[in-house]
Order: sequence, then structure tokens, then C-alpha cells
Amino acid sequence: MALLGILMVTLFQLVVIYLLLLIVSFASKSLQPIIYAALFFFFLSYVGMTIIIPFGKTFMNLFEPLPGPYAKLLIGSVFLFYFSEMIVKHVAEAGYESIAEIANLAIKIAILSLWLPQLSMLLNTLSKFIIK
Repeated sequence: MALLGILMVTLFQLVVIYLLLLIVSFASKSLQPIIYAALFFFFLSYVGMTIIIPFGKTFMNLFEPLPGPYAKLLIGSVFLFYFSEMIVKHVAEAGYESIAEIANLAIKIAILSLWLPQLSMLLNTLSKFIIK
């Protein structure tokens, strides 16, 4: 029931943000991109803190009995990739596609670096099997 309340508050806040953007678009065209970007990142952080992070923690607790950190790494990678896609799309829509591509590449490298210790363990195990 509490989740439904959070979702309703979030939907209400979306409507308020939409109305604010409409008012700004009529009042000042030059300030609209700045206010839109600020509202986007503010609302993204709010949704991340109130909905996505608690959901991620609950989802990770479901996979806690599994051996190894693979489930946590996979879930963390998915969340990082999803957030990066949202931010990259926002930056690209603002007309900065080159910066969006660099940000996308940086997030992909960060995700790969999270998996490097597990990959090195796998390569060590495979090399032991090949040598024997």
C-alpha cells in the first residue's frame, strides 16, 4: 500500500513538473532548456532515491542465497546501464550527441571494470583447465 502512495505522489509531481514546463515555455523560451534540464535531473534523483534504489535492494535480497556476487553485479550493471541510457538520451536531445556518446562509452567501461575481478578469476580457472 505504501508503494502505491509513493507512485501516486510521483505521478502528481510529474503533472506539476509538466505544468511548470508549460508555464516556462510561454513565459521565456530562452530559459526553458535550463529549467528542463534542472527539473529532469532533480526528478531523476528523486525517483532514484524513493523508488528505484529501494526496489533494487529488495530485488538483490531475492538473489542473496545464490553463491558468488554474480547476481549483484548483474543487477547493478542493469541499473547503471538504464540510468546512463536515460541521461544519454536527455543530453542527445539537447543537441550534444558527441558528449552523449562519450558518456555512454564511459558508463560501459565502468560496467566492464566492475566485472574485471570476476573475469580474471574465470580466466585463471580456464587456464588451469587448459594446462592440465
